[in-house]
Amino acid sequence: MLLAVSPVIGDDYLVIKKKSGSTQKVPLPVSPDQIESFQVESGPKTEPPPPSPPAVPSEEQAPSLGREPAARPAETRPVGPSAQRPLSGPVAAPVPGGKGEFTGNIYKLPENVVALPDYSAFRPVAVISTDRIYLEPSKGENEPSGLPEATAGLGMRFMGTFLVAGEGIFKWRVYAKDGVRLHIDDKTLIENDGIHEPASKNGFIHLSEGVHTIILDSFNSTGPPVLKLFVQPPMGSEQIFSISSGLAGWKEPAKPYDVLWGQVFFVPKGDYPDGPDLSRLSPIGRLIASDLNIFGGEGIPGLPGRKDMVSIRYQGFFNVTGAGIFAFRLTADHFARLTIGKHELAEVNKANRGDPKGVLGWAFLQEGSYPISVDYFHPSGTPRLELFVTQPVKEEELFSPARTLSGFPADTGKVSLIPAFVYFLKPNTKKLPNLNQLSPAGMFLTKAIDYPVDRGSREFPGVPKREDWLGLRFYVKFTLSDQEAGTYKFRVVCKDSAQLLIGKTQVIKAEGLGKVHDQSGTINMQAGSHEMFLDYLAATGPNGVQLFITPPGGQEKIFSFE
Repeated sequence: MLLAVSPVIGDDYLVIKKKSGSTQKVPLPVSPDQIESFQVESGPKTEPPPPSPPAVPSEEQAPSLGREPAARPAETRPVGPSAQRPLSGPVAAPVPGGKGEFTGNIYKLPENVVALPDYSAFRPVAVISTDRIYLEPSKGENEPSGLPEATAGLGMRFMGTFLVAGEGIFKWRVYAKDGVRLHIDDKTLIENDGIHEPASKNGFIHLSEGVHTIILDSFNSTGPPVLKLFVQPPMGSEQIFSISSGLAGWKEPAKPYDVLWGQVFFVPKGDYPDGPDLSRLSPIGRLIASDLNIFGGEGIPGLPGRKDMVSIRYQGFFNVTGAGIFAFRLTADHFARLTIGKHELAEVNKANRGDPKGVLGWAFLQEGSYPISVDYFHPSGTPRLELFVTQPVKEEELFSPARTLSGFPADTGKVSLIPAFVYFLKPNTKKLPNLNQLSPAGMFLTKAIDYPVDRGSREFPGVPKREDWLGLRFYVKFTLSDQEAGTYKFRVVCKDSAQLLIGKTQVIKAEGLGKVHDQSGTINMQAGSHEMFLDYLAATGPNGVQLFITPPGGQEKIFSFE
């Protein structure tokens, strides 16, 4: 409901009681005994904002890694070339037009006033209108005009309504001499009362799309008055607030699941080496991000004018096709924590925040949709927060929930590929451990066991960003016919340690970290089904493992199913 405020000629008010329980006074332009009846006429309708995306499930509800969680709606899952298009940040909503203006009540206050009075107890001596408040007569700035020439003991109350397109966190600043108080909707946003020299004070508020009310109270004790009102939108620079132009926040994304939603918290001064406990704080608003790429002195996108003692919890969902091990790299200036599903994958903290490369975390993901959360705390200085992902068979790229991540296709020809189970070992592991007693971090598929030490890379395909203290188990189940039965020779070339088991027979054992081994062994295999395990330990430095096979009466070749 919009109420048009007319010039005030009396001390009577219409008191409106809201459903929330609060009340609002509107000055009556006529005497009550002249009112026969009244009715409410609705103003122009504004489109309601689209619904917010559902909250990220709690840990009890979130699908766990290593399982196949339910996928989000198909229309929110980008596939094909469009998923690789360059991403852009939040889009600003168009600035709404309007004909609103401030109604300013001017009061003559008692002598020696030292604080803001209750203006409902005073009768205005004049009523003026203005689009903006930019008043400092000593510098030739006279908005609004029409003030009394005698400004000592001057009281002013400016009231109005304005439109917001989109939504977001807005920073307001009042520059004033003597007492001032800014209300937006039902909130006192800025208060700087008493007699003082010209000074600025800031306030932050999250505004949704639609109509909002504003009241600015001030008084001037002696000398020329100073009163200026500024606003900074979520995207853009600070400006003089124009009530007729309205404000614009960020535009609601067409696909809410294709962005990260950030809850913003202002953190009390203090030391938080492990980040603040956000459950004890109330968010002041929210913002959106198509990706996490905060780097440089421009501040945090969507949070105008605030760089210190800020914490943000980004939440969203992303899709995976196929399955595989994915490497996530998180960088931050002070503290950040990455969580996927129920698992904390990476944390930037006091122990490692000095590494410019950030912190790595790995997750084995199967086809489906996963919740993701990044907690970030920035106490001071230049903010930095970046999140990258390396897919099993792709180069590293900036993570975005709009892009579907790809593992090994589920329908890959399983008969012709060798599965390799991956184990992340403790640093300084002295010898090849019993992999039966460890849980694999994931797996990948390979055509052949052919990774020479001098291949020019220390990574194994399907194990991105992990080079040291790695365990691999290549598993093969095969069947020999009567014609294929006989004595087979196997040869393992590796750096560090490896062993080859066929059934329960150890065919080759190569041990010794830091050395390149070339060892052979033979085994007689009968017709029928057989299981083969090649376990390998990669420590530090160059790594590699190759398995050669020589069938009965044949030539040596790399082991593969091709």
